[in-house]
Amino acid sequence: MAPAVVCDGDVCRKVDAEEAAAAASPAPAAAEEPKVFQILGDSLLGPNGTQVPVSSITGPGKVVALYFSAHWCPPCRHFTPQLASIYANFKKDHARKADWEVVFVSSDRDEESFKEYFGEMPWTALPYGKREAKAQLSKLYKVRGIPTLVILDGETGEVITTSGRDAVSSDEKCEGFPWRPRTFEQIMEGAVLVEPKTGAEVPALERLRGKVSLLYFSASWCPPCRRFTPQLVTAMEKLCAAGKAVEAVFVSGDRDEASMNEYHSHMTWPALPFSDKKRNDELNSRFEVEGIPTLVVLDEQFNVITTDGREAVASDIECTRFPWRPQPFEQLTGSTANRINDGPVLVLVVDTADQKAAEEVATSALAEVAAATKAAPGGDDWGFLWAHRGEEIAKRVLAFAGLVKDSEVELPAGHAAVIIDVPNHEAVWDLAGKGVEVSAVGLSGAVSDFKAGKLGPGKKLGGEGDDDDE
Repeated sequence: MAPAVVCDGDVCRKVDAEEAAAAASPAPAAAEEPKVFQILGDSLLGPNGTQVPVSSITGPGKVVALYFSAHWCPPCRHFTPQLASIYANFKKDHARKADWEVVFVSSDRDEESFKEYFGEMPWTALPYGKREAKAQLSKLYKVRGIPTLVILDGETGEVITTSGRDAVSSDEKCEGFPWRPRTFEQIMEGAVLVEPKTGAEVPALERLRGKVSLLYFSASWCPPCRRFTPQLVTAMEKLCAAGKAVEAVFVSGDRDEASMNEYHSHMTWPALPFSDKKRNDELNSRFEVEGIPTLVVLDEQFNVITTDGREAVASDIECTRFPWRPQPFEQLTGSTANRINDGPVLVLVVDTADQKAAEEVATSALAEVAAATKAAPGGDDWGFLWAHRGEEIAKRVLAFAGLVKDSEVELPAGHAAVIIDVPNHEAVWDLAGKGVEVSAVGLSGAVSDFKAGKLGPGKKLGGEGDDDDE
């Protein structure tokens, strides 16, 4: 049996089968404090300048809402008084009035603005001086705009909903506290779907149970949607011909029923009725649909497999990877390139005769280290991507990393391997340039050295920084 790779802290190494089996069954460890509460620290700023221990607002039964907001933001200024009123009434009358706390996470441009704005709030705040903690929280919850209200379980730190603003503002009496989103099955209980040709109604859950469900958020007025729909039609035809238990559901973003019906006629699967706007809105919120087309893939028990089904289908025209479960390493595409913004990413550009050979090299070099790194603490932050040297996306990423002057030039011969870390260091490490072998052993060692800080400071993205061995 081939040796395996395990990661222990900052070190990834090859082990034999016996040690790998032992590593797979570790001794129980003490429960670690949730990352979000580590970031918040020991205390928060309370009204009137008081210090509020974080331990007093966390624990079993507690609910914590992180309120990302700023004085200069008009939508924030509109929502803050509404939230303050709801919060005050909750603290006065609700049966669980001791269980909810809001924490203001400021995006104000200076401390004076923060103090003025926080003076209008009856809850706690992350001290303005903790700018690094604020940045970490924004990254942790992928906050792209404000106001955002992220509601957390106060014991585990797990996200209850990132759509807290909508949940709270539509429930001023807090009857739905702590606003856990309903499951897909709960949302669809009693719903019907309509067939594209006849308009005949069928019970939704009866149609979907026991199948992989593809929820297709789309609209006729959206050009990218109209381009993707034929691809999805072809994919569904192939899956059904292969006997796969799969069903798609069109969730329309059309502005009128006639437009929806015309667009639906080009599909081979049922749709949520245009009139069922409440379920439509709840599905969009439940799966955090920010743009269309979006394809959400659910398993036979209605658990999410991926919310990036569009890219999965587009990059797998033969549907050989159905139902497209996330993999430890992925092919570099326009969509997966976004991983570079989320955490450290190892990008491997393979110089081979063709795409198939490139995938074989990438699998040999990345599979074990990617799986081991993602299984280790902090592994969810990592990404592992590969591309063939001839692909335009590979040229663009290496140009972004500063390995070539621009994406129009021919790439140098040979494999290229880099670690790019945008959110933490805004830097890149040229592994091939450091003599790292493009192999499972070589890349495992590079990841270990990076995690241990042994690769040096890297080269600043967009700058001339150093990337020399220390």
